[in-house]
Amino acid sequence: MLCLATVFPATKWLSRGLSPLTISLLRYGFGVLALVPWYTRETRRRPIRLSAGDAAALAGLGVLGVALFSYCLTTGVKMSTAVSASLLTNCQPIFTTLLAPLIIDEEFTPLRLAGAMAGLAGVGLIVTGGRLDAALFRQEYFLGNLVLTGGAVAISIYTILLKRYVTRFGSLLPTFLTMLAGSLLLAAAVSASGLWRELVSLSPAGWLLAVFIGVVGTALPYPLFNLALRTYGVVRSVGYKLLIPVFGILLGFVLLAERPTLPTLAGAAVVVGAVLLIQRYPAS
Repeated sequence: MLCLATVFPATKWLSRGLSPLTISLLRYGFGVLALVPWYTRETRRRPIRLSAGDAAALAGLGVLGVALFSYCLTTGVKMSTAVSASLLTNCQPIFTTLLAPLIIDEEFTPLRLAGAMAGLAGVGLIVTGGRLDAALFRQEYFLGNLVLTGGAVAISIYTILLKRYVTRFGSLLPTFLTMLAGSLLLAAAVSASGLWRELVSLSPAGWLLAVFIGVVGTALPYPLFNLALRTYGVVRSVGYKLLIPVFGILLGFVLLAERPTLPTLAGAAVVVGAVLLIQRYPAS
């Protein structure tokens, strides 16, 4: 989660000169390139033959959980506010808690739901500093907020459905193939939009940041998170994503000298408690 949290300040810097779609392509494109050596080594060590149905399903999940999620996130931020984006994107644990028992055989308990709801409240404290932003409810931001919510639902369904393939094939192969499929679709969208010219003016520092979010913020945490899906289940694994804003506070303090407010620290404490609730197993 710490690695995932580093993506946000880096992306904020890149957004000064790049469109959200191009940033998404750079992130997942470099992520795919970083995984190629490990993917090649894994397939040589343990050859896996995918059926046409499995390959198509993983490609579809890549479209859902990489391309569509990224598009919803970047478009929603543009149409709404950063505060709303941070709050709505972190609704994923709630959607996962509600949808996992319906889609797969994942245990549902009131304790896990309470943990997810408490986590969202904690995230709200962190994002708003104790003041609920009225922009979340303003009519001109409604469509953007709806897109952001759709992105959270998309990544939730992606995570739930991916568990089946992680259990069968391990964490690396499904991660690589879904990321590859999503990256190819993003590349096609960037090409069709004529956004390739943005890359020409990207500074060396920008390229380094793009490589950073691709390798450290994507290629490293994604296989590890998918491994957790196999070991701990969907709801418990996704619950840890509530910690991303907490690590964001830490990174802001260390890298940007931003001092957290008392409501922000209270929200961080609530989030940690919520994660502990979700992790309780068996639930009481």
